[in-house]
Amino acid sequence: MSGFDAIKIDFDAAQGVATIRLNRPDKRNALSTELVNALGGELDALRHRDEVRCVMIRGNGAAFCAGADLDEIRALQAASVQQNQAASHALRDFFVKLYTFPKPTIALVHGPALAGGCGLASCCDFVIATRDATFGYPEVKIGFIPAIVMVLLTHQVGERNARDLCLSGRTLDADEAHRMGLVSKVVVAADLEGAAQQLAHSLRKNAPQAMATVKRMFWRLHGMSMEDGLVWASDMNAMARSTDECREGIAAFLEKRKPKWAE
Repeated sequence: MSGFDAIKIDFDAAQGVATIRLNRPDKRNALSTELVNALGGELDALRHRDEVRCVMIRGNGAAFCAGADLDEIRALQAASVQQNQAASHALRDFFVKLYTFPKPTIALVHGPALAGGCGLASCCDFVIATRDATFGYPEVKIGFIPAIVMVLLTHQVGERNARDLCLSGRTLDADEAHRMGLVSKVVVAADLEGAAQQLAHSLRKNAPQAMATVKRMFWRLHGMSMEDGLVWASDMNAMARSTDECREGIAAFLEKRKPKWAE
């Protein structure tokens, strides 16, 4: 399967939604190098399309994404240190690219989202899961570690929950994942499309650059002390007041009309 075939792209012009479908159903959408490269390339293309207001990621077949590709895991035994480092760095770069993507991202999860698949969902801004969805980081069960996603996961669910997930390797159902903060909303399968469209419609009402700035701030604040964060945030607050979006948003509010980006 080529990288082109490993994903499928749909675009809803009315909603401004680009949907990336993982298209390796026979492999439960395992994260092969080819699939990761295809995903990263598509994100690079979508970030520059102004008509795209949010991106959804979902899986074809019975699973969202069941983790790493087994054939590539077998190949790890024969790979050199340099080859393993190159593969690890490429996976890190992809997760960072998704985590910091300037447009809102929504994972639509059905079936298993495990290991790297759980990391893929966790790197999205919103996760809508069906009741049959499962989540987990079972890497320790095969002598491996969820090293890269640990860094991002800890900021999302707290260290106590991250330790639980990464040390136990246990699998969570959708409701427990929701309580833990891995999932934004749980729905029955029949309601998944409606919930996704409702969220996309809501996001379309918001200022695109303001949302991109919020996402950039979340990323940078992770590495700052509380004091440094507040100093920088006050500067960002001042900057935001002078943007074209802010001027338009205030004018639209006072004139009781929709802002131009929401029309």
